[in-house]
Amino acid sequence: MKRIWNRMSEGSSPLRLGFSGVLCKSGAILIILCFAFLLNSPEGWGQSIRFTLDFETGDLRGWTRTGTAFNYQPTLGDNPTARRRGQPSKHQGHYWIGGYEKYQGLPGQRPGAVQGDGPQGTLTSLPFSIPSGTLSFLIGGGNSFQTRVELLISGQRVLHASGQNTETMHRITWNLVPHGGKTGQIRIVDKSSGGWGHINVDDFRFVGATKPSAPVSKDLTGQWRCNDGGTYFIRQVGSELWWFGQSGDGGVTWSNVYHGRIQGNQVIGRWADVPHGKLRNAGEMSLEILGSRRLKAIRRTGGFGGSEWTR
Repeated sequence: MKRIWNRMSEGSSPLRLGFSGVLCKSGAILIILCFAFLLNSPEGWGQSIRFTLDFETGDLRGWTRTGTAFNYQPTLGDNPTARRRGQPSKHQGHYWIGGYEKYQGLPGQRPGAVQGDGPQGTLTSLPFSIPSGTLSFLIGGGNSFQTRVELLISGQRVLHASGQNTETMHRITWNLVPHGGKTGQIRIVDKSSGGWGHINVDDFRFVGATKPSAPVSKDLTGQWRCNDGGTYFIRQVGSELWWFGQSGDGGVTWSNVYHGRIQGNQVIGRWADVPHGKLRNAGEMSLEILGSRRLKAIRRTGGFGGSEWTR
């Protein structure tokens, strides 16, 4: 989108803009679409993120490296699986930060090669203006404070997170609202050379704050049907919601539970299959409350099948 905008401003596009000219209808539509796109990107907050967020450039542009822990980063592909580790990385795209890894797809390298836990170092992003919203990212590796991702403001740590002693990454979300408008940096830290002395990171995502929706006053407690063919028994207690769901055969094929917290017209929570059924999946789930008789999934992970509930 940046390239399209630059070409327009340089005059290489068929569209011509001038103070005395008349903007054609198709050009106006194009500009509206451009701004609609930008409002959902870092540039839409009046700033430009000058460092790679998902490492899909295949390099560390916009990040400053110290030490040797990140000499072979970003790594390419699911290297833990390539060496039969039994813990898939679950990275996004092609490249990610894997401090244990030593494969970038270069000649002479082989998938699954490692540099081990010995090296230490840091990766620090260029400064950016913190949006009043959220920052989520994938994290894995060691669970100690010595292997962490942190948010810095004026060089001081205000938030941090570590892995769970597994190469498999999971997504966490930070609330940035208390720090909105300040200048921050992200730092990836590896200060450990012992067991699990490395950090895995990928796919930073900024989401700007949206205007809070009016809280839903209707009680959602009741029996619901879903487009996965299942029956869901929902109980709402204040701002919290629980359910037990089961397949149409009485839960023999699958049965699951969910717990979420109501925030405006959304429910944010986690779900998991339970042993009454045959499946053993789990993940995150965000629901949109469309009145007192309809729910819709707006985010699902872990292979959840249903997407709309009615009663």
